[in-house]
This record gives sequence, structure tokens and C-alpha cells, in this order.
Amino acid sequence: MTATRLGFREQWRRPLLLTLLVFVPAYAVTRSIAITEPTPRRIGLPGDLSILTNMKELHGAVMAGNAVAFVAGLCGVFVMVSALQADRRLVIAGFRPSETIMARLAVLAGATLLVTGVALIVTAANFDARSWPVLAIGVLEIGLIYAALGAIVGAFLDKLAATYVMLFLSLTDLGIVQNPMFGDGARDGWAAVLPGYGPSRVMVDGGFSSEFHASLDLALGTAWVIALALAVAVVLRRATASRL
Repeated sequence: MTATRLGFREQWRRPLLLTLLVFVPAYAVTRSIAITEPTPRRIGLPGDLSILTNMKELHGAVMAGNAVAFVAGLCGVFVMVSALQADRRLVIAGFRPSETIMARLAVLAGATLLVTGVALIVTAANFDARSWPVLAIGVLEIGLIYAALGAIVGAFLDKLAATYVMLFLSLTDLGIVQNPMFGDGARDGWAAVLPGYGPSRVMVDGGFSSEFHASLDLALGTAWVIALALAVAVVLRRATASRL
């Protein structure tokens, strides 16, 4: 608990990060929905279903995930950089490596919950989802996946390079490949190997269907979350050990 409290306090002292966690998703979601024309668009849903909607509604369903992916990924970069700089001192002071790892994961999860909550609140003001719990789960999974990816990238690159990498990953995966506005990514076999595939399908299902059809996609997203969380823990453990 002490290590977790110190981790949250450290991030609280970063006004730029706090601004990103709140301002970026609020602005990106609101602005993108506001400027999009309601052009008709037919999209595919999980369960081999399809519906006729429009581009404005599509932005309402998917933009929260796009914004959360980049901001959570950037937060992962900051948290990992902080861990590499400070966790050695915590271990020397008497903390077990597992305690510092759990503290960093808790900080990362807390930041992801914050940016997810902001994105969903702003989305609710501009879009009426058919199933908010399903949409929220999809957005949260995207946030957790990209927060972990940001932490892993941040362990090997400096802040600027890691920021560009996360911007490229989030835009390519969620902004283009998985985005129903640019085609049906579910029919492109290679799209399924990207981390945003499962959660984005859950998100679209929650946005446009009152019944849940994305159980396999939810399981796939959960598997990504668990695998990447374990990878972050391994990276943190090795980084701490290499500095002892």
C-alpha cells in the first residue's frame, strides 16, 4: 500500500500527464462526433449480423476506444520510466520486488480507469449506446491492453520514441484496421492478430446491439490483458534485478 501510494503521488505531480488523462479523451470524443456527417453506413457486428447506421453514430461507438488507447499507452510509458528510475531505491529501502511490481500495476490500472471513465462520460453525452456495460468493457480492455503495451515500449525506448510508437500502434490498429468506418476489419484475417481486435468488436457490439454476441471477442481481449500484464511484470522484475 505504501509503494502504491507513492506511485500515485508521483504521477499526481505530473500536470501534463493528468491533463492528457482528462482533456485529450474529452476533446477527441466530443470534437470527432460533432464534426462527422451522418452519412449512412452498413457495418458488420459479431454473430454474423449487420446493421444500417451512419458515420456519426459510428464515431460515437468507436472514438472512446481510439482516444483511450493512445492516452493509456502514453501513461504506460510514463509509469514504466518512473519505475526504472525509482524502483531500485524502493528495493534497497526494504521493499520486495513483487511489492514494487504490484504497486506499478495498480497505478497503471488506476490511470486507465480514469481515462476510460472520462471517455465514457463524454461519449454518453453524445451517443446513445444500446448496451453501456458491454461498450464500457470493450473500452476498458482497450485501455488496459494499450497501457501495458506502453509500459513495455517505455522499458526499451526513450519517452519521445515511445510516444511515437504508441501513436502509430493505436492509430494503425484502432483508428484504421479495426475501425468500421474504413471497412469490415473482421473479414480481414490479419486484423485478428492485432491487440485491438477483440475489444473493438465488443465495443461495437455494445454500441449497436442490445443482445451480447461477442463472447469469443471478449475472451480474446481478456487473454491479451492477462498476457500483457504478465509481460509488464516480467519486464519490471528484470529491470529491478539488473539494478541490484
